[in-house]
Amino acid sequence: MERFKDVLKASNLKSTHQRLAILDSIDQFGHIDIDTLFEVIIRKYPTMSKATLYRNINDLISFHILEEVKLPHQKQQYEIKKVPHIHLLCSKCGSVEDIFIDTKPLLEAISHQSGFTINSSFMVMNGICQHCRS
Repeated sequence: MERFKDVLKASNLKSTHQRLAILDSIDQFGHIDIDTLFEVIIRKYPTMSKATLYRNINDLISFHILEEVKLPHQKQQYEIKKVPHIHLLCSKCGSVEDIFIDTKPLLEAISHQSGFTINSSFMVMNGICQHCRS
């Protein structure tokens, strides 16, 4: 939790117990939807409302601490902001895994071939995870 206090401080955000619990829970799960996050948070902070959760999530997104993860055929999820990466989505169990591969050459090739200036990208690869394959 200490590292999250530093992250919040660096963004000039107050280090509240709600924000720390949100960041800690998201960090534990890697990717989590709002309903699951609320279930986890409410166990520790039973007085926290869903409105407070949404407000804090939006603040953390606007300060580039969290990112929305929009996956096909799934609820929107959240993750701690990381370096650019690819999401691997298991079409059998729905698990989401991050893979950190330099996407810059791919984006440059797309830009060069199409003439399109890419400002941001979000990549999802669908398939079957190692656990479901066995």
